[in-house]
Amino acid sequence: DVTYGWWAGNAGVTNKSGKIIAAHIAHTGLIAFAAGGSTLWELARYNPEIPMGHQSSIFLAHLASIGIGFDEAGAWTGAGVASIAIVHLVLSMVYGAGGLLHSVLFVGDMQDSEVPQARKFKLEWDNPDNQTFILGHHLLFFGVACIWFVEWARIHGIYDPAIGAVRQVEYNLNLTSIWNHQFDFLAIDSLEDVLGGHAFLAFLEITGGAFHIATKQVGEYTKFKGAGLLSAEAILSFSCAGLG
Repeated sequence: DVTYGWWAGNAGVTNKSGKIIAAHIAHTGLIAFAAGGSTLWELARYNPEIPMGHQSSIFLAHLASIGIGFDEAGAWTGAGVASIAIVHLVLSMVYGAGGLLHSVLFVGDMQDSEVPQARKFKLEWDNPDNQTFILGHHLLFFGVACIWFVEWARIHGIYDPAIGAVRQVEYNLNLTSIWNHQFDFLAIDSLEDVLGGHAFLAFLEITGGAFHIATKQVGEYTKFKGAGLLSAEAILSFSCAGLG
């Protein structure tokens, strides 16, 4: 029976978890479309004779930072950039179709779904066990993303601004260094330390995600509100990103 004012985010779908999923999928589709379209736009206008930073290149710069579009010596080749952009455009259509299906054809509340597994993801804003069950799955995906980044840097390589070239980076899993860099992470000047932080973060998030999925909430709640938990999740995500 939780209700929010009309000005609150997602107020119109408070008791319609299926509609919230539709909105999230559609939002993902918009992001994928923007990424793919903007990458092609920048690629069509890119001039390798002018520094990338002087061409307002955002998406090409992000791809270059993980070693895509440039060879090992840091010279522009453009290899793989167009393919990645097109894949994002195709995925945006898939996400858009998924959003329409959840919005038009599927049930508005996951609790009414005929699929038992889907009913586990119904939103109960006043139920901390339900909220942390969903939070646990979010943490698992965060952890997998960190593993992907660490392995990509180790096998393929990422751009090292210190030498102006792409190189393979082995993570430095030094817990003392990770702890000491909690509050001065902007001063980190070693890619090995950056990747070590992400490796540690992957372990932390996957372990925490599995714990939240498999267990009940610890402690007693005197006041619980879904918005409060979502705010805490956002703060935790930013904190962990800083730790990484």
